[in-house]
Amino acid sequence: MNQLSLFDTELAVTEPRVPNAAYIRKHLNRILRLARQAERLPWSKAETESWEKLFPELAQLLPGEEGEALRAAFAAELERLKAV
Repeated sequence: MNQLSLFDTELAVTEPRVPNAAYIRKHLNRILRLARQAERLPWSKAETESWEKLFPELAQLLPGEEGEALRAAFAAELERLKAV
């Protein structure tokens, strides 16, 4: 008996998880509120770059124009903060 026979070789098929819009909305609004209250960038350069990429991706998961409105508001705040 070899060791590989001890393990199930079939991979379990899992259903993709449905995004939790309420959690995403709460998280994005918290980040946006932090940016609005800041006088300068509240994150390091790496964190800022991460949020520039992640925020729009998460906003796309929200229904309708809500995600687009949050994305536009965040982009505007980033512009303001980078100009300082």
